[in-house]
Amino acid sequence: MVAKTPAAFLKTLTRLRAGAHVALAVSGGGDSLGLLALAAKAKDLKGAPKFSVLTVDHGLRPEARLEAKSVGQACKELGLKHVTLRANEKLATQDIQQQARLLRYGLMAQWSVRHKAQALVLAHHQDDQAETVLMRLARGSGVNGLSGMAEKQILGTQFGDLVLLRPFLAWRGVELKKIAKKAGLQAGEDPSNSDRQFERVRWRQALPQLAEAGLNVEALSGLADTMREVRTSLDAQLVAWLNAHATWHAFGVLCLSKPAYLELDVALKQRLMAAFVRYFGAQKHPLKRAQIEAFAARPHASVAGGATLGGAQMRWRQHSVFLGREVAACRDPMPVTSKPALWDNRMQVKTQEKGLFVAPLGAEGMQALRDARGPKAAKARFDAALPACYIAALPAFYRGKRRLACPSLEPKTGFSVASVYSQELYLTILRGGQHW
Repeated sequence: MVAKTPAAFLKTLTRLRAGAHVALAVSGGGDSLGLLALAAKAKDLKGAPKFSVLTVDHGLRPEARLEAKSVGQACKELGLKHVTLRANEKLATQDIQQQARLLRYGLMAQWSVRHKAQALVLAHHQDDQAETVLMRLARGSGVNGLSGMAEKQILGTQFGDLVLLRPFLAWRGVELKKIAKKAGLQAGEDPSNSDRQFERVRWRQALPQLAEAGLNVEALSGLADTMREVRTSLDAQLVAWLNAHATWHAFGVLCLSKPAYLELDVALKQRLMAAFVRYFGAQKHPLKRAQIEAFAARPHASVAGGATLGGAQMRWRQHSVFLGREVAACRDPMPVTSKPALWDNRMQVKTQEKGLFVAPLGAEGMQALRDARGPKAAKARFDAALPACYIAALPAFYRGKRRLACPSLEPKTGFSVASVYSQELYLTILRGGQHW
């Protein structure tokens, strides 16, 4: 039985290496107010980090501004710093909860990086974990999906990596609500939490009936624990295989030994492809198993060839299998400044010049560099060992429609591109800690 005290909360943060400055995601609902109440007590304990409270106003409901103001008032009374982050963009009506989630994490990541908060604490609990497992079970998810939410997760955003901490996955939601109520904190009610158009709400309402048949919150949470143990074993095998048979090209491409890939166990091969397709394609949800099975088997069919799936691009030759970004799926043009920013999940970019943006080089830009002639033409550093489709997906700097530089191929003063890839990234990718 987990003790439900501020000291237990702080002990978990210490175990997870939260850092000296921690942000708390507090919406004003009962669960997040429980987090707020615990932090208010824990901040005076020895070894406690500095807490900053973040509330996001998505601009979806007129009540949200009042709820954020209420959280701010509570923080003032509890002696905690509070910041309301407001959205400046309108969300699409399709899959609005996912859109809101991405917006919310983006805003909190931007604030956390700017203010040097090492982690963001979320109030997700055991009931949330059970709902997540049910949703993924219904979608036919494999080991990763059924592992549920992790206590510690790294999400990469255009503003930098955001470390998410979930210290309450062994706590029930009602316990957090009781803590908030005991502290005198009044929870707001978001009507979307009971709107059956959302999948999570439907599963939440179905849980009591499932519990009568033995499939209760504890059982579902236990399934997630078991799947995480299985995942840990599979991940260890794949990381060892990648360390032995894979390298990162400076252009942001994963290069695999084809003979070793063909000999890899089928289940591990499919797991590897599922992870890297999701990563390179920036998929919000896992692809269907049949798609992954077919994609992973393609290099067995011919000496050389290519295939794309979900924004990821695979090419294979006699001795190598390549995985990278499909140029057609690259992100929209992004403004760039002198501060390093993550472009398209793959490259850190910056420039000293003002008013520029970054976009893929593209086939036309690549051909223009190949055709460049004359004493003033820069000799582009093409790598013949790499399929040309990956070169077209490299970042280039533009002013309007005019391309100024593609630093990976033609180094120029004032323009910088650096790959984010390393062997340490393997485990993050396998665990689904994707960038978005």
